[in-house]
Amino acid sequence: MKNRFLLALCALLSLLVLTGGCNRKPASTADVPRLLSRQYTIAVAPFTQPRDTSQLIMGQIPQPQGLAARDVLTAQDRQLRDVLYTATKRSYDFLPRTRPLPDLTRFHTSERPQALPLWVEYARKTQADILLIPQVLTWRDRQGSAAGVTQPAHVRLEFFLLSIKEGHIIDHSVYDVEQQGLTENLLNVGDFLKRQGKWVTADELAHEAMLKAVKDLNL
Repeated sequence: MKNRFLLALCALLSLLVLTGGCNRKPASTADVPRLLSRQYTIAVAPFTQPRDTSQLIMGQIPQPQGLAARDVLTAQDRQLRDVLYTATKRSYDFLPRTRPLPDLTRFHTSERPQALPLWVEYARKTQADILLIPQVLTWRDRQGSAAGVTQPAHVRLEFFLLSIKEGHIIDHSVYDVEQQGLTENLLNVGDFLKRQGKWVTADELAHEAMLKAVKDLNL
């Protein structure tokens, strides 16, 4: 085991040397990310978890799907609030769970996503220009500890920006990660360093997902 780790560490250092000069400046202004206009007011919906295809805005249900308990969704509401307040420079209207959410069971089962009209109806009851819709598609927590696991954490989170006036999705961010050890995949060297060689929890992966969404959606 020790020899495997040393070999992986040597490979890691080699990759760092090879990739150290690969960073580049934007070739043009088109490469520079643009912030979403601050003239827009943004409401943020609570986290939901679609459980069959008809409840989706787009895409498909992961198989097998890891289900998140209600307290997990509530905890992610709080974590997203913290991330948006600290990682962006704008204000948001965080919609409470006491406000009726779209009835995603209305269509029962179907082979195609049908939830978008329900979210548009929900959004138009707010005073915002844009609705941020965060969803958990799959959730599986770490089985073990930071030092070693019998099963790693795995989450798939999706974030949608809905234009309320136009009634369509203007942007979308996806984060689907099942943590792997460095010896399993040397391509994960950046994540290995960022996580300090530890096995992280599903909450920590969700935090990474939120930071990615802030960048992807230009918030």
